[in-house]
Amino acid sequence: MSERDGRRSLTTDEAIDLLAHDERRRALAALRAQGGSAALDHLAGATVARAQDCSPDDVAAAARERAAAALHHQHLPRLVDAEVVEYDREENRAELTAVAGDLDPFLSMLSGNG
Repeated sequence: MSERDGRRSLTTDEAIDLLAHDERRRALAALRAQGGSAALDHLAGATVARAQDCSPDDVAAAARERAAAALHHQHLPRLVDAEVVEYDREENRAELTAVAGDLDPFLSMLSGNG
């Protein structure tokens, strides 16, 4: 990480590393779509819904639980370490930080290519 305007900022390599996993990209997009903050269960449902191209209400409970476990144990900790997300483990709530904006150009480029 480097410093920009008095805050931490992601390097290009860090951004690419964070966005390398499709489930993490979907989770970030789902968080943005939910105003930058979401409960883990809602985030899991929205993440799976993006993968299945359906409504979060149509996501099976088992798929939602698997996604919630992956988010809680794998993806959110990576995003927290990079200071892209704040995650309250007691409340099971994730929130984007200002550093998440560093990913916008990469996410725009990826969404433009499929």
